[in-house]
Amino acid sequence: MKARMVIRCEVAVLCLLQVVLALPRPDFSGTWVMDQNRSFSNPPGLEQTLMVVHANDQIKVETKLKTQQQGEQTINETYTLDGKETEFAPPGAQPGAKGKRKATWLPDGRGAVIEDVVTSDSPNGPVTRKTTRKWTLSPDGHTLTVDYYFDDQIGSFEAKRVFVKK
Repeated sequence: MKARMVIRCEVAVLCLLQVVLALPRPDFSGTWVMDQNRSFSNPPGLEQTLMVVHANDQIKVETKLKTQQQGEQTINETYTLDGKETEFAPPGAQPGAKGKRKATWLPDGRGAVIEDVVTSDSPNGPVTRKTTRKWTLSPDGHTLTVDYYFDDQIGSFEAKRVFVKK
């Protein structure tokens, strides 16, 4: 009797595990506008819109930024969520800057993590900056949160940008 109960429990756990693993991953596609009231630690007057095309493990992003210091900018990037490190040309970086990127799904599939390491030259030698972005989508699919973590020779910094679907 005890053996039957153990087997039933194991079968139940395996069934639940299959259901959890079968949950669909989020689709980040759409036009997203930053909600300044719910975002923090960003440059003064920052306005940002993301146009995202997401297919399978590839995310293409056109970012429109507007700041008081740099005016308007458009940045195009592609993330491949396969966990492989690739080289990329850092947008807006100094000439000669080199970047390495790794993007992957979060373990539970509810979001993605993009890690960039950019190395550039300075008068004092090479400078390395690591940027980590964690993308998560609300259960209703109408809010995208991007947590930013920056690390360089100056120190560490964190910012959050909350976007609403347009």
